Amino acid sequence: MTIAAFIDPLPLAFVFGSSFAVAWVQNGTTAALGGLAALRRELWLKVQDQADEAHRAVLRIEHVVESRGISCADRVKTGGPFVAAAADAMANQRSLDGFQAAMIRLASQRRARLTAMVRFWENVADCAPAMGMLGTVIGLIMLFGNVSDAASIGRAMAVALLTTLYGLVLANLIAGPIAQRLARIAGEQIGWEEDAARRLFDIGRREYADVAAAAAGHQASPDDARSVRQPVHPV
Repeated sequence: MTIAAFIDPLPLAFVFGSSFAVAWVQNGTTAALGGLAALRRELWLKVQDQADEAHRAVLRIEHVVESRGISCADRVKTGGPFVAAAADAMANQRSLDGFQAAMIRLASQRRARLTAMVRFWENVADCAPAMGMLGTVIGLIMLFGNVSDAASIGRAMAVALLTTLYGLVLANLIAGPIAQRLARIAGEQIGWEEDAARRLFDIGRREYADVAAAAAGHQASPDDARSVRQPVHPV
């Protein structure tokens, strides 16, 4: 028996196609496309290298902010999408509360995207055995519906068994391991992103206080100037 005996395009297309279709319906188009794109992007990430690059970018942001002001934070374009978006938020917000709210939104969006990516592949792994069993039922129906035709019995039995095999392979050797690896990578990403967010918030706490103090001093200066110019009449 050769490997060709285990390959049948029709049952293979049915199990894989139906499993991905059900997961697509469960998660939506955005999550499905993100999950498929993860095969090219997140699945091969070296998270430690990404975290180190983000750390260096945060140090550059701190240097730029201290030397040129917080409005120049977005001039640092390295560090990955999360740090770049955080730097842009820092440059465009005018208060610590506004920056904190922007960072919370950004972190929530990132977490939701990573969670949806993992959940898509988990749903594929969950659906695959059921789709394989459905193919087995279809094969048995074909078998008993044409029991008088000896030539069709072998074909029907092959469909019944191969669909179960394909479902198990997709669930346990493909989608399941992909989901587990993406979950690990997502957890590590969320970890270093939270660390970068804390560092950026510490920078913002210092710099926004200076900006607020400068603005308050600027608003108070005209009154101070008038009080200095006002003549003092002797009693």
